[in-house]
Amino acid sequence: MNLHSFDVFGLSTGQFEALLLVLVRVSAMLALVPVFSQTQLPRLTRFGIGAILALVTAHTLPPMTPLAGLGDLVVAILAQFFVGLVFGFVAFLLFTGIQFAGEVIDIQIGFAVVNIVNPLTSQSVTVIGEFQLALATLLYLAADAHHVLIQGIVGSFTLVPLPYVGAPELVAGDVVRFFSQALFIVFQIAAPVAVALFLVNVMLGLMARVAPQMNVFIVGFPIQIGVGLIMLIVSLPLVGSVFPSLVDTSAHQLDTVLRAMGPQATPLPSPTP
Repeated sequence: MNLHSFDVFGLSTGQFEALLLVLVRVSAMLALVPVFSQTQLPRLTRFGIGAILALVTAHTLPPMTPLAGLGDLVVAILAQFFVGLVFGFVAFLLFTGIQFAGEVIDIQIGFAVVNIVNPLTSQSVTVIGEFQLALATLLYLAADAHHVLIQGIVGSFTLVPLPYVGAPELVAGDVVRFFSQALFIVFQIAAPVAVALFLVNVMLGLMARVAPQMNVFIVGFPIQIGVGLIMLIVSLPLVGSVFPSLVDTSAHQLDTVLRAMGPQATPLPSPTP
């Protein structure tokens, strides 16, 4: 089926195909990236943001040669969907690491048994994990990182031009490496509380050996909660101090993975945590 004879909404075939591909990529990105993917934003609002961003971006791109047929258009749409998913997944790794750090702290304190249901997502979440995610969202907005994210979405069309995408094995290696760096974020944030509670458990074990008649479980549970909450409050400034560097690392990760999917991709050095 030849698409060259179509003229949709006063746009040429190449312009319409470019707008469609941009909309697919931007929508897939906004479905996963931090802040914009959260369910606090109504679906209609998210769709409107994606449509406006796609329309503005499409007008900044160079003219695209119309595709040969419907099959090529389907392949191009799948390629843009792939780019959007990879971009969104890598961008959200930062928040995944921070939320997982909160869940680790919940387990250490003993709050993992008191999961709550997030009314917005209907998912069971831990108390401190949800708190860390909300704190990260506020810091993300305060640092204007969402502006950098929008610039990255628009800039992705320069690094990975329409209509197709190169998907070398380098992309898979980059994603795995970035996931390991997200685990290092867990260590950075959860380490102070985890180490303090480990020392508390060692102390309680010694007390149980010295005074076997003492019920360590009853005595130790409020001690763990108190020490854990105190260390959590003390370590909150740590999250604020390391967050800018984490955002910079995330931006470099997005640039790396986009270049890997671009034409004639060459490996870029990855920042060491």
